[in-house]
Amino acid sequence: MLTLKKITCCTYLALLAATTGTTQAAEFALSGYGTIGFAKSDQNVAYQRHISSAGGFRRDTVFGAQLNTQFNNEWSATVQAKLASSPTVDHALKAAVSWAFVSYRPTDDLLFRVGKLRIPFYLNSESADVGTTFANARLPIEVYGTAATTDFEGASFAKTWAINENELTLDGYWGKANAPWRLYARDPNNIFAPTSAAGEFFLPLTIESKGLRLNLQQGENTFLAGIHYADTKHRHGQSLGSSTLIPAPCAPINLPPAAIGNYYCPAADNLFKISSTTVNFGMSVDLGNGFRTIDEYVRRKNFGTELSPDSSSYYLMLLKEFEQWTPYLSYAKTETKNRALYQAVNSATTLIPAVNSVQRMIADAMVVYDQQTWAVGTSYALDHSSKIKAEWSVVKTGVGSSFVDAQPGGQSSNKRINVMSVSYNFIF
Repeated sequence: MLTLKKITCCTYLALLAATTGTTQAAEFALSGYGTIGFAKSDQNVAYQRHISSAGGFRRDTVFGAQLNTQFNNEWSATVQAKLASSPTVDHALKAAVSWAFVSYRPTDDLLFRVGKLRIPFYLNSESADVGTTFANARLPIEVYGTAATTDFEGASFAKTWAINENELTLDGYWGKANAPWRLYARDPNNIFAPTSAAGEFFLPLTIESKGLRLNLQQGENTFLAGIHYADTKHRHGQSLGSSTLIPAPCAPINLPPAAIGNYYCPAADNLFKISSTTVNFGMSVDLGNGFRTIDEYVRRKNFGTELSPDSSSYYLMLLKEFEQWTPYLSYAKTETKNRALYQAVNSATTLIPAVNSVQRMIADAMVVYDQQTWAVGTSYALDHSSKIKAEWSVVKTGVGSSFVDAQPGGQSSNKRINVMSVSYNFIF
């Protein structure tokens, strides 16, 4: 990954070369954002890594600063850094570069960018870290939390057409990203680290992705549709594991199911790449009288494996804006196709305890989602640059959810988790 120093130097060297001969002075603009958020649940299992009955600030708290440099009418540069929970260590904060890119706008309706960018995907992709831009305590994880990465290093373009009083924009991108994928082992001495305690483990991945997003701005209404292609590999060229699980008998147990009970083993193949195609739709529609509906749907289809999250996800949200208050009600759901296989492996009971333990370890290596969330809350605008938010959400899991860290010997299935969240959000 590029460091902040390297990105900044490359950015400004490129801009200095591009603007040689111009006498226009560069203009600088510094801005920032932040969220101080507290979340607490009624369960002693960890949800979304950081939410539990102990309560804490790690899940939602984030601080960021952005420097925009305008060299002339065509060339500009943006660098943004943020401080938030580490993507590779559960109990640590990390400062990182969010954006660092050069922009070239040859005409008002055409924009090119090169550097570290945000993938043009969801309705709130570009502002997902800025809590003042949406009413929810947090964006629905069922939709926003299942992608391995939201950032990439590469290039993008945006072409805009004015159609009567509407604005149609086509965004396209291509790039790569190093992204850790988090797995959680419930039991000690697991397949991730045979001599370790239970806990989180991070699989180092590299992702090459490309895609298109079409966005229609129609007055106060927004509609979008996108299609994205991605290839995921191990960062160090290693195998990602097996493509599927097969019924017994299989090595190293090699005992017939009739003798000890049904169990599963990884297929005898090595998976080195997961290809996926994702389509998404979203809309934010003014219903009149201060009411608005915001809805998004994502369908991700994986090829070559049954163990990774081939999923369907969506959320529906209704909110009412009046004066400084914006109360809302939302429902979100996500499901993966491997739910039945996960349930079979996770619930395998044989006459040999060691075999049952192995089955739980294999289940922990799968990524499964079967979860829905109801949320009701409100935001209150103190002024144009700050908001206070409060939310109560109820999370229910079915056969299991990789968003829930089950305790040793426990399950992530059939959970009901009540979460209370409050936050203060600001920009400057």
